[in-house]
Amino acid sequence: MKRTVSREKRVLLVVNCLAEHGDSRFRWLYHFIETAGAEIAKRFLTRHYRCIYFLRDQRATLAAFLNIVNKLSLDSSTEALDLFLQLHGEPGRLHFYDQWVSARRLRAEIKRVVNRDCLRLVYNTSCYGDSHSADLLKAGFKASVGSRRVNANAASEYPIFCRNWPSARFLRKRTLTVQELVRKADLPKPRRISDRLASRYFKDVDSTKVLRGNGSITINSGL
Repeated sequence: MKRTVSREKRVLLVVNCLAEHGDSRFRWLYHFIETAGAEIAKRFLTRHYRCIYFLRDQRATLAAFLNIVNKLSLDSSTEALDLFLQLHGEPGRLHFYDQWVSARRLRAEIKRVVNRDCLRLVYNTSCYGDSHSADLLKAGFKASVGSRRVNANAASEYPIFCRNWPSARFLRKRTLTVQELVRKADLPKPRRISDRLASRYFKDVDSTKVLRGNGSITINSGL
């Protein structure tokens, strides 16, 4: 990897669609999570990326996703593209607004529209996110974070992740690595509480995050 990539050369794409296809009993909660997913990213990360792009609700189609990934990858000023996925997930597949997409197909589609090395981190808060990671890494991303099974702790974990992704570690000048950040954000006690509550309504809950790929990446890492 190159030593650093400046703010002007990194972009973030947030794909966010939960309320439309979620359990109707929790639609209010999914609407809240959608709004929070965008606002928290804006609050903590706007100053640290050249631009943050959002695909929300009806705009979060597979075609729109591939179009913007293609557009960003063709921009020579983009040296690092990070992706936050906030969709409904099942083992090996993700629900965009208009369709379920297998991780294998998503890998093929991303490889079709991206022709250079600019994909960096996937932070996937969708359920079963870890089951998508292998294909996202094969698509070209260098690191991927996702939950083992049903993910229920985004309310506690996601703000910590966003707040600390650009932050220096204590008094040191270097920023946190993805590996350090996952450890810091995915706190066992809040996770256990969230998982216990979610288990009343959902089966197979385990929000434990698994990091695949290069855990030494920081927000400043080049490719």
